[in-house]
Amino acid sequence: MAKSQPAAKFRLGYVTATVWKNDDFFNTVLSKSYKDGDDWKDTDQLGTGDLLNAAKVLQRAEEFISQQ
Repeated sequence: MAKSQPAAKFRLGYVTATVWKNDDFFNTVLSKSYKDGDDWKDTDQLGTGDLLNAAKVLQRAEEFISQQ
C-alpha cells in the first residue's frame, strides 16, 4: 500500500508544520527535527527558541488551508 503524501509542508529552521487532508477536513502536525548522533529524528517538544518559527509555520499552514 502506498504511503499517502501530505497536502503541504512548511518548514522554518528545524520546525515543520505538515498539513494532511482527510476527506473534507485538514489536520496539521507540528514537529521539530534534531540530530541524535548521525541520525535525524523528530519530536513534538519545542524549546523557547523554536516558538517564533512554530507560530510562523502554523500561520502558513492556516493560510494554505483557508485557500482550499
